[in-house]
Amino acid sequence: MSFFQDMLVFEFLKNAFLASILVSILTALFSTVVVLRKIEFIGDGAAHASFGGLALGFLIGINSTLIAAISAVAFAITISYFSQKRRVSENSMIGILLPLSMALGVIFLSFVKGYTPDVMSYLFGNILLVSKTDVVLLSILVVAAILFFLLFHREIVYYSFDEIMAKHFGVNTKLIHYSVLIGISLSIVASVKIAGIILVTAFLVTPAATAKLMAKTFRSMVAFAVSLSIGASFCGMILAYYLSIPPGSAIVVVLFVEFLVIYSFTKRKKA
Repeated sequence: MSFFQDMLVFEFLKNAFLASILVSILTALFSTVVVLRKIEFIGDGAAHASFGGLALGFLIGINSTLIAAISAVAFAITISYFSQKRRVSENSMIGILLPLSMALGVIFLSFVKGYTPDVMSYLFGNILLVSKTDVVLLSILVVAAILFFLLFHREIVYYSFDEIMAKHFGVNTKLIHYSVLIGISLSIVASVKIAGIILVTAFLVTPAATAKLMAKTFRSMVAFAVSLSIGASFCGMILAYYLSIPPGSAIVVVLFVEFLVIYSFTKRKKA
């Protein structure tokens, strides 16, 4: 049977495919702001913070995804708060809190009695974990993200390129800043089941980094990033199906190949 025939037969495969496409749209949207603002490490840190939240959720018996989302948002906001105080650099705070989050996650898991969740599934992703509920939640997040970018397009553009200039033009930079941080954090948590905590940063950085090589405007950068991300998810899922490899890893490899090809092409064109 072909991939698309199996997708109609097996519910988990259909859920995984839809989730991967939705995740690619969601992460690509925020990817543009992440790359332009040069806040890639906040995304990486929030991803690792979500591990501590997942483990805590398993320990106390509360929805682990909800706790992971709260942990990721709290991490991103904490980093932002301390970096604005300028007593400790942003990178230093990430270096302090990132390993702390992972350490707490391991400690929490060691206290879980009975069935211990498969940690590798959360670190590297597992399509079997994706449910219909996840697809619905992802759809809601994607719609919310699209509305955010449409309603605050002007403000996001100013904020992405120059925060000081954005303030000069009357943009509420705090609102945009914290909205973006929350969006990034929720995107990361939503992507964990597909990509895993270790690889999710690639979803949040590579599409926009690649799009930036071609785009001349913010709007075109967003369009390129989303298109590249969807294409990578589509190809990655098909490769994973036929080669029996993890989908998240396959998608990340395709994202890198896209970057390599476009980087080489644009470099040659400039030369």
